[in-house]
Amino acid sequence: MMTFKKLLPFAMVATVAFPASGHAAPQILAVMASLGPQPISCGSAVCTTSFTSYCLQRERDVPITGQAYTPTHEKAFTLIIAREDGSEVKVPAMDNVSFSSARGYSSVRAIIPKDVITSHGGVSATIVAAVGASLMPEATPGDENPISEAELAFATKSLREHGQDIVDATPDAKAAQIVNRMAATIIPKMPASNEALDKLWHDVIDGLGTSRPAGADAIQRARGIYEWCKGRSSYHSMGGIKSCLEYKHDDTIMKLNTDYWESQPGF
Repeated sequence: MMTFKKLLPFAMVATVAFPASGHAAPQILAVMASLGPQPISCGSAVCTTSFTSYCLQRERDVPITGQAYTPTHEKAFTLIIAREDGSEVKVPAMDNVSFSSARGYSSVRAIIPKDVITSHGGVSATIVAAVGASLMPEATPGDENPISEAELAFATKSLREHGQDIVDATPDAKAAQIVNRMAATIIPKMPASNEALDKLWHDVIDGLGTSRPAGADAIQRARGIYEWCKGRSSYHSMGGIKSCLEYKHDDTIMKLNTDYWESQPGF
């Protein structure tokens, strides 16, 4: 049985702390509500971004990288496609976006085929995670311990609502979201010049939505993480900055997840 009473640094989790058990389903994950529509980066065939997430179930295993997930509610995520004439169309994410674990329980990747965007006459797209969004692992044949309907209802109702108070509402959590958005925006092969880094910071901060502002405290904390990573003399590429931001993000989420479980009755 997994426990959060003693947590190792996230880099060690996959190899030391929580070995996978057979074919049992991993944790249901909470996904923090977007701080405004989140930009998506597109390649030749697919478009991607990542969301900040955390574990709702301490008794299940941490998901391995690439574990497929699906939204627990059809309105949990909305894909917004922008057309050249300035108009927008909202497309159900349930049918057009796939989700997978990016780094254990702390981040999930959203993947959209580029032709989904172009088929609607789009030139770009953003995606929004709603308040209380959560993801459940996709069922697999031979699952020794599948997630039951009662378990799913409890995790996405009572446990998720508790998480909104203990995790989502904190400045540290919002700072982690900003840092994760920065990391998701980085093109790793770009040189890590001061100009490129400053542009990255301003683009992300300017892109935060006004309907759910991060708040000055969260932005200040995110700035501290950004400056810490920017100041590491060994990081000469954007890939190094990206790795640093991801590490600091995951470390923050690990601590918040610990607070979440310690606040549960009977922990």
